[in-house]
Amino acid sequence: MTKLQPLLARLSEPALVALATAVEAGWLVGASPLPAFSSIAGDLGGEVSDWLLDLESRAFTGRQVACLLHNVIAGRQREQVLTPDLVLSGPDVPGVPTADTYTVVQNLFQEAQEEVVLAGYAFYNGRMLFERLAEQQRLRPKLKILFHVDLPRRHNDTASSDSIILQFAEEFKKRHWPWERFPEVYFDPRALSTDSKIRASLHAKIVVVDRKKLFLTSANFTEAAHQKNIEMGLLCAVPYLAERVGSYLEGLRRSGQLLRLP
Repeated sequence: MTKLQPLLARLSEPALVALATAVEAGWLVGASPLPAFSSIAGDLGGEVSDWLLDLESRAFTGRQVACLLHNVIAGRQREQVLTPDLVLSGPDVPGVPTADTYTVVQNLFQEAQEEVVLAGYAFYNGRMLFERLAEQQRLRPKLKILFHVDLPRRHNDTASSDSIILQFAEEFKKRHWPWERFPEVYFDPRALSTDSKIRASLHAKIVVVDRKKLFLTSANFTEAAHQKNIEMGLLCAVPYLAERVGSYLEGLRRSGQLLRLP
């Protein structure tokens, strides 16, 4: 059995599925002609034949072999899902694959069916970045969009918190979301405190889609960050992580620790 993993690891998923089906149905046994194995496993047909003969000598039934193969397939699929994709943005380096943050985020927006949760520290010319998301909301009227933003009090700004909030809301509508259906936008009121011991920033940069996919990134929601800067992030299709991040932000909203922009 020591050759099990190296051999099966070299077989494609369609080949594993076809092999499991043929063995379970009794169409393929260890003594079947080599061309029958080659039609499924190509150049590995001879090794697969020897492997199956070895299992049969150990009294494995066709159903048991098929079960083993299906477990290998399931493990491979689970590993693919749980392994995050590294998103590197910036100048190309030979031998190192990169993918600009803009493309990754836009694809996430296009996949959204029910909910998009975003958090960002800085925004610039957001209307260019969010146009596809607005279009997705138009196509799917029930799509819920929630922004979580940093709404800071600038250095030496003595204006009232209410006036800073209203000014930010006007700028957000003009520069980042000029479309008719305005999303829910939340901020941390501590960022407006005049007391440096209390003041804090909402510094996270994330996108969560349908509580199924999570993108954690160093990139702010700016054209430069999404298309030119050297940025790094992880894209995870791991529902429990996406749900955990979504639930955390939801908890902050419900507890009043994050307030909704008017």
